[in-house]
Amino acid sequence: MKDSGFVEIQTDNINPNISGFHWRSHGRGVNIYFVEGQSIVIIYGEMPAVREYDVLVFGEAEHLNKRYFLSEQRIESIPLDERLRIQKMLVDWLGSQGMRHDVSVGE
Repeated sequence: MKDSGFVEIQTDNINPNISGFHWRSHGRGVNIYFVEGQSIVIIYGEMPAVREYDVLVFGEAEHLNKRYFLSEQRIESIPLDERLRIQKMLVDWLGSQGMRHDVSVGE
């Protein structure tokens, strides 16, 4: 069975050659893509109906567990130390975009 992540990446037209974070919204749903070294990590989120946050992100380390390689149609598990590194970079990036979020580094 093909992982739906490949379809999402292709539908959102994510270029694996452009490193960094990429935001794609779908109504209230949000896909944040982290591109690094030809791999793509999908981070899901949603636009909340609360004033405290601009975005609720499934950014806990347990959700940052897969990276996709489009050219090879391959999925790789992400070790915990890499998940925490990506999580920290996500928090920094969201902050640089002025986005109030619910992600806590290290969780």
